[in-house]
Amino acid sequence: MIRSGLVAAVLGLAGGLIGVWIGIGLGSGGQEGDNFHALVHEELELDAEQDTRIDEIEARFAAIRDAKEAELREAREAIGEALLRDKALSEDVTAATARYHDAMVELQLATLDHLLAMRAELSPEQAQEFDDILGRAFDDQG
Repeated sequence: MIRSGLVAAVLGLAGGLIGVWIGIGLGSGGQEGDNFHALVHEELELDAEQDTRIDEIEARFAAIRDAKEAELREAREAIGEALLRDKALSEDVTAATARYHDAMVELQLATLDHLLAMRAELSPEQAQEFDDILGRAFDDQG
């Protein structure tokens, strides 16, 4: 019973890490995120005002992303420490896992929010192109 609980916790953590990787990839972090943002700036022919506003949105998101990534690292370390110490699905393991998942959800929602904020700065034609780029980014993540 305890062993199956540990396996479930490890599998849940692995699934969460995959979700975070996708969220970060579509945000500004990682090569995928850099490519996405480069495509937005290159393919959408932004005017100077749009470029400035989108840069501001990206800068605000970068600060949020960095803070959430730090929370994820701390929670991941806490999970590992608690698992190694307790060798069971203890209250400490459960609490650290909950902190990890909370930060992961917050990061994913912040990523989506910043994408939508960027989209709101676009003309209808640019928004359609943005949607196409976003669709390709999701396809490339799989």
